[in-house]
Amino acid sequence: MNRTSLTMLVLAVFLGLGAMLATRRLMSKPAAPEEESQEILVAARDFKEEETLKPDMIKTVRMSKSAVPVGAYSSFKDVEERWVKTAMLEGDPIVDKKLGPKGSPPGLVANIPKGMRAYAVEVNEQSGVSGFILPGHRVDVVRFEPNNDKSPVQRGETILQDILVLAAGQVFTRQEEKSLQNRTVTLAVFPEQVHILVAARAKGPLSLALRGVNDHEIVNRPKPKPEESEEEKARRAKMEEELKLAQAKATKMEKDFEELKLMLAKKPPEPRLLQKRKVWIYRLLPVKEKEPVDLDEAPRKVAQKKLDIDDDEPISLGFGTTNVTKADPDGKSTLVSGH
Repeated sequence: MNRTSLTMLVLAVFLGLGAMLATRRLMSKPAAPEEESQEILVAARDFKEEETLKPDMIKTVRMSKSAVPVGAYSSFKDVEERWVKTAMLEGDPIVDKKLGPKGSPPGLVANIPKGMRAYAVEVNEQSGVSGFILPGHRVDVVRFEPNNDKSPVQRGETILQDILVLAAGQVFTRQEEKSLQNRTVTLAVFPEQVHILVAARAKGPLSLALRGVNDHEIVNRPKPKPEESEEEKARRAKMEEELKLAQAKATKMEKDFEELKLMLAKKPPEPRLLQKRKVWIYRLLPVKEKEPVDLDEAPRKVAQKKLDIDDDEPISLGFGTTNVTKADPDGKSTLVSGH
C-alpha cells in the first residue's frame, strides 16, 4: 500500500465518523410540538346574496388556531337559518360579519345600522354620478338653492358628509363594480339628519357627491353670506348710523360724568362768616336814650320802643321822631329812616 492510498483511507474513515455523529445528534433532538388546530365552517360552494344557509351548503375544515379569522363558527347550530349578506366563494370561512342577523328577513331592513334610518333621495344621471353610486359607497349630500326675490344668486351647499349608501334603486348588495341607472339612492342617516334632508329638499333639489375609498374626512367650510336686497342694505345703513349716534352720545355722557367726578373730588370752599352789623335806635325824648341792637332786630325793637312810649304819653299828644342809623365797623353812624 502506497502513501496516497493510505491517506485516502484515513480521510474516508474520518468523514464516516463525522457523518455518524451528526446523524446521532439529529436523531436525539426532541420532536417539535404540533401546533394547536381548530375546526371551522367554510362554504361548500359559491354563495349568492340573501341565500339562507343549509347543512348541505357548509363543510368543516381543520385550521391552525392562529389562522382562524375573527367571528368564525365551528358548529352549524350557530349559523342555522341565517342568510348571506355578501357573495362568498367556495372555501371561504363563514364569519359573523358576512351573515344577516338571526331571525331577520333578508332585505334592506337587516342592513340598516342600529340607531339609524333609511332615507331615499331622488337622483338622475347627473345628480347620481352617472349611476356609479352603489351600496356600501360613501357620499356627500349637496343642496342646490335656486334664486328668488330674497336671494337673486344661485348657490349650492354641502349639508351632509360621509353618508353610507344602503341601496341604489332596489339593489342593496354590490355584486360587481358597474353602474346602475336608478331614480333613487337610499342613505343611512341619523334621525336628526332626516330632518335636515326633508327641509333641504323642500327648498331645492339634492345632489350626491361620491367619495373615494377610505375617505372619511369631514371638511369644514364657511357658510356663504346671504345676498342682501336693497331694502335690507338701506335698513342696515340706517341701523349703523343710529349706532354711531348712540356711541357718540354715550361718549359725551362718559366725558360729562368724568368732569362731574373731578368737580366733586375738589374740596369745597369754606363758608364765609357773616359779620353782624349794629344799628343805633334813638328817639328825641326828655331823656335821650340810645341802644345798640342788631340790624335784624331793629324793626322789632323800634316797634316795642314805640309801644312803651305810647303807653306813657296821652293819645292826643304827638310822637317824636324815630331815627334808625347803621353803625359801621369803624364806628360811623348812617341814618336809615325816621318818622
